[in-house]
Amino acid sequence: MALENGEVLQNLTNQLQEVTQQLNTLTETRVKLIGAIEVLSQIEEENNPAPVAEAPPVEEAPAEEAPAEEASE
Repeated sequence: MALENGEVLQNLTNQLQEVTQQLNTLTETRVKLIGAIEVLSQIEEENNPAPVAEAPPVEEAPAEEAPAEEASE
């Protein structure tokens, strides 16, 4: 039994409507998830700030004094 073009067209149209509704629902859910992740990330950053890396103290070597050369004229 072959399907009529009209029936196939109706089935495809119905499938497209269902998929479009599912896609819209998924898009809304995705936006909500992204927003929740951003808010929670900000809260975590405020509650647990990243430690500031301190540079190790630089040890200065004592400057060696070069003997003063006197220009003989």
